Amino acid sequence: MNSNNKEGTKLKAIIVGGGTAIPVINHSPASLFLQFKDFTALLDLGPGTFSKFPMYSINPLCLNYIFISHLHPDHILDLATYFMIRDYANDGKENIPINLIGCNGIKQFITQLRSLFPDISFPSASMNIKEVASIELNIGNVQVRTTLSDHTANSISFRFSIDDKSLVYTSDCVYSKRLEKFCSKADVLISECSFPDNWLTTDHMNAKTLGTMAENAQVKRLFVTHCYPQALEVNLKEQIKKYYSGCILLAQDGVRINI
Repeated sequence: MNSNNKEGTKLKAIIVGGGTAIPVINHSPASLFLQFKDFTALLDLGPGTFSKFPMYSINPLCLNYIFISHLHPDHILDLATYFMIRDYANDGKENIPINLIGCNGIKQFITQLRSLFPDISFPSASMNIKEVASIELNIGNVQVRTTLSDHTANSISFRFSIDDKSLVYTSDCVYSKRLEKFCSKADVLISECSFPDNWLTTDHMNAKTLGTMAENAQVKRLFVTHCYPQALEVNLKEQIKKYYSGCILLAQDGVRINI
């Protein structure tokens, strides 16, 4: 399944996992792969992420950056798998340093992983870990911004910009004017919509809050992820359409996005 802009394609994305922790066909736990020239990144690593990499011809040993939105299991459990892959599959030819940018608490989480899995090698010398909340940094030609998403005390959303093109990945989030501004005029918004219209929730989005945010932010294309079964049982796209007039795709595993 593809959403293509063949002219001037710069940033490529693959939704490796577009679902939640609840087992649903074609909706695996959260993970998003990004590529721009030599820049490769993985956003979140829900359980089973790396088992899908061969389907998309992605080499896990060649990831430049890993970005972690928050520390819930459906977004981070495969981090342990990643270290095991580097320990056992590295033949000495691929030795790219680990650049990990994540929410506050990620350093302590990795320390705990070391304790839980003492037989796995954690290459401290080549591991660069940065904890962030709201920041802006440049990685080559790619501008990366983060903001708090309010799903948890430390959870963050990401915005990647190249020249005049931009992609926002909210991960799990709550509607706020701050997040709405963060998404302003993005070419692509990849956002969670955990529940149907008017479903009461304090730590996620529903069809109304997502549609309202996307419309007010004037995003060009909306890719909807992280839908719990309650959201998949209704016509979620039609519900979001009541509030957002742009292009909507209810994303599944394997959706490819070109900007």
